[in-house]
Amino acid sequence: MFRYAEVLVDVANRRLDQSYHYSIPDYLSLNIGMRVLVPLQNRKVQGLVVNVTEDLPEGMEGINLKPVLEIADKDSLVPQDLIELAHWLAQTTICSVAQSLHTVWPLLKGKIEEWIVLLASIEDSDVQTLQWLDVEAFRALTVLNRSRKKAVSLKIFLKRANISVGTLEKLLKQGWVSKEVRFVTTGEDSSLKQAPYGGQNNKVKDYGARTDRTYELTREQVTAVRGVLTALEEGSSQTVLLHGVTGSGKTDVYRELIAQVLAQGGDAILLVPEISLTSQVARYFERQFGGQVIILHSGLRQREKMKAWADILSGHKRIVIGARSAVFAPLPNLRLIILDEEHDGAYKQDENPKYHARDVARKRMDLRKGVVLLGSATPSLEAYAAAQSGKIRMLTMLSRIGKSVLPPVEIVDMRDELRQGNRSIFSLPLQQKLRERLTRGEQSMLFLNRRGYSTFVVCRECGYVVSCSNCDIALTYHTQGQAMRCHYCDHKELPPHTCPKCGSRYIRFFGQGTQRVEEELRGLFPEVPILRLDYDTTRSSESHDTILDKFRRQEASILVGTQMMAKGLDFPNVTLVGVIAADQTLNMPDFRARERTFQLLTQVAGRAGRSNKPGEVVIQTYSPQDSAVMRAAHHDFQGFFWEEIRYRKERKYPPYTHIIRVLLLHEKEDRVIKGANELGAFLQQGMQEPKFGNTELDVLGPAPAVLSRLRNQWRWQISVKGTRQDILRAFLHQGVKRFFKSPTSSGIILNIEVDPLSS
Repeated sequence: MFRYAEVLVDVANRRLDQSYHYSIPDYLSLNIGMRVLVPLQNRKVQGLVVNVTEDLPEGMEGINLKPVLEIADKDSLVPQDLIELAHWLAQTTICSVAQSLHTVWPLLKGKIEEWIVLLASIEDSDVQTLQWLDVEAFRALTVLNRSRKKAVSLKIFLKRANISVGTLEKLLKQGWVSKEVRFVTTGEDSSLKQAPYGGQNNKVKDYGARTDRTYELTREQVTAVRGVLTALEEGSSQTVLLHGVTGSGKTDVYRELIAQVLAQGGDAILLVPEISLTSQVARYFERQFGGQVIILHSGLRQREKMKAWADILSGHKRIVIGARSAVFAPLPNLRLIILDEEHDGAYKQDENPKYHARDVARKRMDLRKGVVLLGSATPSLEAYAAAQSGKIRMLTMLSRIGKSVLPPVEIVDMRDELRQGNRSIFSLPLQQKLRERLTRGEQSMLFLNRRGYSTFVVCRECGYVVSCSNCDIALTYHTQGQAMRCHYCDHKELPPHTCPKCGSRYIRFFGQGTQRVEEELRGLFPEVPILRLDYDTTRSSESHDTILDKFRRQEASILVGTQMMAKGLDFPNVTLVGVIAADQTLNMPDFRARERTFQLLTQVAGRAGRSNKPGEVVIQTYSPQDSAVMRAAHHDFQGFFWEEIRYRKERKYPPYTHIIRVLLLHEKEDRVIKGANELGAFLQQGMQEPKFGNTELDVLGPAPAVLSRLRNQWRWQISVKGTRQDILRAFLHQGVKRFFKSPTSSGIILNIEVDPLSS
């Protein structure tokens, strides 16, 4: 018999939003996943049982624990494998179980309510006699009888029936009604309560599926499909990398694999990097699978999310398409998880728990003995290195489908353009090629990975840069609203006419963003319809699709955009892609900068010439000899990989080591500096301990973060580096534990990230 329960309490107070231990009374039979009522600070709160055990954690022995009060739900609501996943997530991302469980099962929020349930039939003769003997009681029973489930919450019942508490007690005593505690999320019983989960005996229904294939697979596509199906048939958890060049038809491979998985009674998840891509991808799959497809992402309203999860749990929806958080979709018979564009940094969560969807997918398939398929034209170095070393399988598709071929790429040295007197954003070759496309009635896409009109505002006399008052970053000027804005905290202010520091009138806009590119294009081609795709033009949920649909219908000749334009778009009439400034990502202070530049240039270039019309790409840069730019121009992934992997090995960067970064935050700079130095000292002390002294560990820092001030908080960081994650976690844990015992830690927030994707 288990004696203790670990309960995740559901409260609004972040300080209390964690798990607590309670004793289990002998008369209660608790299981993991049940909702219970527990005491917390002189009140009753709901909670979820995340573990039951016979022993308390170290340091809690002898504590007189409060007991669990009662069970709110008789059936386990949260599947045990997802609770196991939450524990794994908490351990690997170094966060609380509460945080990870709210991520794995996001429908925890709700409230405990007392409900009144009708026990007698209104037609019974005894009840009918109440019309004359007790009018108030009869009216109350009639109210219950009219409710959809013969039950309503106590608060609503008393209001509708207009009865006293004394009359209610009489009804309870006489057995006409009963009172019970229910967990409520949307004002009525949760529709998830009776949903089935797990096992192979769930009946699968056909909700408008159309599985007849309307496309022919190429030889490479057939080989790729067979390779993944073979991995599925082996019945062990596996990861497969599908390296297919842009336009090679990876999406059709995904469709065929999902059709095969569904035919065998399984379910599948398809992840895309961004929420904005989900609807257009879903439409593509709905043509074949009809109503079995559902979109799931963090942007859904709570009621929409509840309905979606209910449909998934009940087996009504068997294909989930969504962004990062869709990896937790509770499909009963999950067999396949696909990460399209697996290299994309959007698969890493920025807030706790700082998980990577790729790692979560692997863990889920470990539990289910299924397959994770990673698809990309430019795989992450970590994934490709794992494939090269034999840790995961690799399948390749090196040819585009149909008659289309990879487009030739021209690198334009913008230094030469300046020498020739061209001070425009657009090089002369790019301008000429744009005119050619307009003459032929073809479309062009121009890429610049910075939104806004101007990068920054600077005084040409003293060098003062107008910066955000809350963040250590320059404000970006936007002509829309004539304001300067911070892209981190959204602080806004009007541009100054004179320098706030020296009073000079020579204060000017420098740099360029998508808004300025669009404006200068309209100056070059005043009669040409132009669209812009960036964060500023896609703030509403429908605007992204609206812009792309207009471009697809050829209502515009040129599309200007940021990196959201580089992912998953296929326009047959696009024959020219221009990259305005390849150097913006190349010069970031990050060891992954060259990898990101290569990936972005290759992906953007892949938007050109995807049908029978040949395409061209123009890359404008001030660093034409950089190998990342040159390799991208030649579509040479392998050459780039071997060059970059040698660089990583020499400097002991991932995938040869692991890094855990600790970000310290406080509103006062001196406090965060003192805290960072003290944490660094504790970590250095830990290096002297025998269990860590003989391991390859490095402590880097403390040092200011790249953004040293953000949203009114000063930021310093310390990183620990080593070859084994488990040792790194243990080492960091002992240092953090010492730090929190120190008075210096008071008020300092620690933000811990395992293998961060950015500096």
